Amino acid sequence: MTSDKCTRYFEDPEAHSAHLEECAECRVIQQQLEARVLSQPVRVDALPLAPWEGADHRSWPLVLGGALTITAIAAALFAAASVSPVDLLMQSFRGSVAIARSLVGVGGGILETAPVLVLGLFVIVNAILFALLRRAPKGIDV
Repeated sequence: MTSDKCTRYFEDPEAHSAHLEECAECRVIQQQLEARVLSQPVRVDALPLAPWEGADHRSWPLVLGGALTITAIAAALFAAASVSPVDLLMQSFRGSVAIARSLVGVGGGILETAPVLVLGLFVIVNAILFALLRRAPKGIDV
């Protein structure tokens, strides 16, 4: 079994399959390997779980702890500033509405023609895609 032919066979059994007809030792080893592989069924229920499947480490307590910590820090900052979170949210919303109204006043002409522009661009893009899909493919079947 120490010949070069045996070594070549075990390196690439498919390329040197004719070697089994010549060498009895390699034939016995090959039969033993096949018997081991065929006689041991794979038990799927015994496969180990990966960490993300819940086998070892669960990170949810860390996530919940972080969320509670951030909530507590935010509550402490709101209490220190003596501001209600709802009042702050409403002030922020009023400011953004005022900015949006001023933009509508400035760009009123653009907003009036926007639906026509969007419709035109929609038709143009779809016409281009339709033309590209109608072409004969250039690949394997050319």
